[in-house]
Amino acid sequence: MDSFPDLSTYKALIFDLDGTLINSMPLHVLAWTTVYKERGYAINPQTIYDLGGMSSKDVVLYFNRHGLEINDVDAFVARKVEVYRSHFDKLHTFKPIENILRDGKAKGQLIGIGTGTQRVNVDTILNFLNLDKCVDVSVSANDVTRHKPFPDTFLKAAQLLKLQPCECIVLEDGPLGIKSALDGGFDCIEVENGSFKRGILKPE
Repeated sequence: MDSFPDLSTYKALIFDLDGTLINSMPLHVLAWTTVYKERGYAINPQTIYDLGGMSSKDVVLYFNRHGLEINDVDAFVARKVEVYRSHFDKLHTFKPIENILRDGKAKGQLIGIGTGTQRVNVDTILNFLNLDKCVDVSVSANDVTRHKPFPDTFLKAAQLLKLQPCECIVLEDGPLGIKSALDGGFDCIEVENGSFKRGILKPE
């Protein structure tokens, strides 16, 4: 499906960042494969896509549980961030999703970001892509203790927007993020490469 449903009934639109609003997932894959290769490990790139929405620390802990042991987790994550940030010039938005964001903002809807990305990267990316003035609130990996697939990221965004989950809709590309949204009581749209995949998902 390419055409998006009418979202005008929602008071707020909450966007995941990586893979939903911006094309950053290939860069995350590049960064992760690079830093693990530096330690003598090979990882399956698809696993990074499957873990989309997790904080960087949780990604490392996931691989630790699967035999790719990293002891200096904080330093390793810092190195991954360094590699990732070195490719920021390759970032761009998925235009259909950016258009939804800008159109919603112009119509008076509130705009939130809910992401597993670190705060410093969120602020840098939004500024680099000239989206910072369109976003009312953003919740990063630094702002919650429990990350996706727990609902805390999106619940925090709704709290900051002073809205209930039922008044918002989440746009997400990853299974962990979709679970996070639905478990938090949000309607959710699944997107892929800027396209709408299926009908609006409803929490049970």
